[in-house]
Amino acid sequence: MKKHLSIAIASILTLSAPGIAKAQFTITDQVGGVPTVSGATLENFDEPSPSILTLSGAASLMTGTDVNGTAPYFSGATAAFFGESPALGYDNSQYVAVYGGSATLSFSTPQRYLGLLWASVDANNLLTFYDSAHNVIGTVSGPDLPGVPIPSGTYQNGTYYVNITSTTAFSSVVATANDAFEFDDVAYAPIPEPATLSLLAFGVFGITLLRRHQR
Repeated sequence: MKKHLSIAIASILTLSAPGIAKAQFTITDQVGGVPTVSGATLENFDEPSPSILTLSGAASLMTGTDVNGTAPYFSGATAAFFGESPALGYDNSQYVAVYGGSATLSFSTPQRYLGLLWASVDANNLLTFYDSAHNVIGTVSGPDLPGVPIPSGTYQNGTYYVNITSTTAFSSVVATANDAFEFDDVAYAPIPEPATLSLLAFGVFGITLLRRHQR
């Protein structure tokens, strides 16, 4: 099985309103991939009313393929990671399809990481990230995925697991599309921002030096 893996930093969205933290996104995509953040909360949308999901207009939870959506294609480790089936083939459980409306993922606490199984990637597939005050902090669209041809197609090499890490915390993400945007198997986590990680590392280094000095 052929896999594609590529990494890039997405462009920063320019915002007109002052005082709003603009996000910079690090994006990876892989056929048959899995979340890159350990301990992330997982959602496979197989329950009747997923708690993080709100659908508006032409959008729905679907199974199978029809004029409104094409089921994601499982390959690699994705299905096993999320408890889905089959291991190789079209998703036979519920997934989210947006075909003119919107699907909103809302989080009870701010997050910095989002992963999703993104099927048949198109240029008009758009994710808009919002902070807790509902300000737009950035967007990710199909062409921003570094290793994905547009359109990506609907077969084995047309569905990618996409990992998005943001420098700014987000409280909700809205998926929209003029045509069709199908996704499943979301993962999310409130990972520390890079500056916080640096401070933690500096603190550990300082404690180590202090202990050595005391000895």
